[in-house]
Amino acid sequence: MKMSMLVLIVGVLLVAVPALGGPLAKEQVSGGANWVVHVDVEQFRTTRMHQLARPELENLGIEKKLRDFATLFSFHPIDDLRDVTIYGKGQDRKKAVALIEGTFDKERLLALLGMAPEHEDIQYGDIMLHKWVDESKKDCDGAGQTTYCCFYQDDLIVMGAGLDGVKHAVDVLDGTTADAANQVFSQAIENAKGVFLQVMANNIRETIADHPKAAVLKQADRFALAAGEAQGKFYIDWRLTAKSEEVAQAINKILDGIIAFAMLTGEEDPKLAELAAMVELSCQQNIVRVYFESDPACVVKFLVERCECPSKIVEEILKP
Repeated sequence: MKMSMLVLIVGVLLVAVPALGGPLAKEQVSGGANWVVHVDVEQFRTTRMHQLARPELENLGIEKKLRDFATLFSFHPIDDLRDVTIYGKGQDRKKAVALIEGTFDKERLLALLGMAPEHEDIQYGDIMLHKWVDESKKDCDGAGQTTYCCFYQDDLIVMGAGLDGVKHAVDVLDGTTADAANQVFSQAIENAKGVFLQVMANNIRETIADHPKAAVLKQADRFALAAGEAQGKFYIDWRLTAKSEEVAQAINKILDGIIAFAMLTGEEDPKLAELAAMVELSCQQNIVRVYFESDPACVVKFLVERCECPSKIVEEILKP
C-alpha cells in the first residue's frame, strides 16, 4: 500500500495545476532546516486559477482519480487539505518531513495503516508513531523504503522517511526544541501577497551538492520562489542571492539568454514565446530576480496543453 503517497500529494497538485491553508508557520519548522516548501491549499482554492483549473482536471480524467483517492482514504487532496509544509536539511531524505493539515477520517486512515506491510507502532511520549515498508520503492541499498508518520493532532499528520526526523518534528511542534521562527529565509517571499506556493532555501550549495543540472544554483547562497495570485493576475517571483555581485551578473546573463531563446521560438512555439515575453529579469547588487505575471487563463491553458499523460501520472501517484 503506497501510503507514502501523502508525501507525494504536492507532486499530484503540481502536475494537475501550476501549484496549490494558511500561511507558512515557521514555528512549526525545525530551526535546523535549511529549506522549506509550503503549499497553501486554502489560498489556492480562493483563486481564479483554481476556478479555471478544476473543469480541466475533470476533462483530463484527473478529478475522477482524486475522487477515487478520497473514497479510499477519506479525504480529497484538494478539497480537504488546508496546507502542506515540507522541510529538511541538505539532501538527506531521512531528515526531511512533511506536515499535512486538513480534514481526515483518523480512524479510517489508522485502519489502513494497520494493513500496510511490516506495520509497527512506536510509542514516543504521548504520540503513537507508525512505521511501514513500501517494497515498490527501493533505497540505495535495495531495501524497500521505510516511512514513519503520526497524527500529531486529528487534523495534522507528520510524515517522513526517518524515525529520528519524525521524532524531531514532533519535538518542534511540542516546543521542546528550536524552531525556525527567527530564521531568515526570504522576507519578500515570506510576505508575498496572495501566495499559495513558497519555496525557500539557505546555503543551497549544501542542498544541491553535485547535482549535474544545478550549475547556476551552485553559485548562489539563497533561493526563494513564490507563486500566487494578486489583483487577478497569476505571478511567479523567483529570487537568487549570489555569492557576489560579479556572480549575480553572470547568472543574470545566463538567464537572459534562456529567456531570449524561448522568445525566439515564436514560429515553432508561439505560446511559449508569448509567455517568455512576460518575464521580467533584473539584477541589483548580488540578487537576481525573475518575475512573471499573466492572466490565469493563459497559464492554465498552456499547462493543460503541455501536460503529457497527466491522468496516468496522477493514477501512478495515487494508486494504493
